[in-house]
Amino acid sequence: MATKLNFTSKVRAGMAVERASAEERLADGDVVGIAQRDAAVVTLAEVAPAAVPVESAPIAPVASIAPVASVAPASATTHAVARIPVEDVVSNPYNPRAFYSAETIDELADSFDKQGQITPILVTRLAEFPGKYVIVDGERRIRAARSRGDKHIDADVRDGLDNQNLYLRAYHANKEREEQTVFDDALAWKKLLDDGVYVDQVELGVAVSEDPKHISKVISLTSLPPYLLQRMAQNRKDVGLGHAYNIKLIFDRAGATVAEHWLEQVIEGKASVRKLEAAASAEAGARRIGPRRTHYQSRVQFNRPDGVALGELKLFGDGRAELNLKGIAAADQQRLAERMKAVIDEWAAEMETTSAN
Repeated sequence: MATKLNFTSKVRAGMAVERASAEERLADGDVVGIAQRDAAVVTLAEVAPAAVPVESAPIAPVASIAPVASVAPASATTHAVARIPVEDVVSNPYNPRAFYSAETIDELADSFDKQGQITPILVTRLAEFPGKYVIVDGERRIRAARSRGDKHIDADVRDGLDNQNLYLRAYHANKEREEQTVFDDALAWKKLLDDGVYVDQVELGVAVSEDPKHISKVISLTSLPPYLLQRMAQNRKDVGLGHAYNIKLIFDRAGATVAEHWLEQVIEGKASVRKLEAAASAEAGARRIGPRRTHYQSRVQFNRPDGVALGELKLFGDGRAELNLKGIAAADQQRLAERMKAVIDEWAAEMETTSAN
């Protein structure tokens, strides 16, 4: 009668067969077969019930066989975690964040002291930066490492990323952590469009799931001076897009001093979006009215012999005179200018003589 094998015996028997097969492949130089053998050992060990000990004596321990790289399609990304030199890391040229707090960098550096680096930075390699690792996500971590004087940092190296992936991966990571602000978006989106990473605001809007009108409003903030954007970003809890956009309108219509005043009002909680809208409208009205124009007191009109109008000379009470002529052929303009100069010089000489008498 055949002996009935229990679960553990079946596992051991399977391992023994696999091991014998692997040793035969090793004799033939089949390294890939060895790697597959070790993967099978791990799988079998995982399925064994916790209450049934799997003896390790008959099986060589899984240890230092290096992973064998697989050939991936050209469009796919490869993935590996490594310890890389800090000095070889460069910032993401399309970093979705532009504003960082020194305090948060210090806090992260302190966390490195106490707990070490918990999450690897995400990097890729680009032809534009030979021999360097380009950050996709992890600018704060690399800044913290540099502040500590670290020589190496853990990194998840992803090859095969293009500029759109370079931006979008970091953008979504920051959004999930609620670190992204409209002020960061303003600078990042403008650069993406300026560099042609996205054709227009419509394509960019599809990529980041935002309406093109929203994209346009956010990008318009880049006309503000950098120090105002920095101040807004530092107070992002108090300054939203509605506040920022209306301050931008006030800046365009009344200048930096007035815009700074209203920004302080927002930060202090004294100005709502509606109040800013009213202020921006008031500045627009003042700009339309402007200074009162001085009307001319008299004018002289000039016509050709056939009656076609040539222009006019306006005389103002404040001593100004404006001559406006049209339809003068290019070949005749210089001769006309010389005659006019002669007339004005003659008149000026007469005025000087009259004043002397």
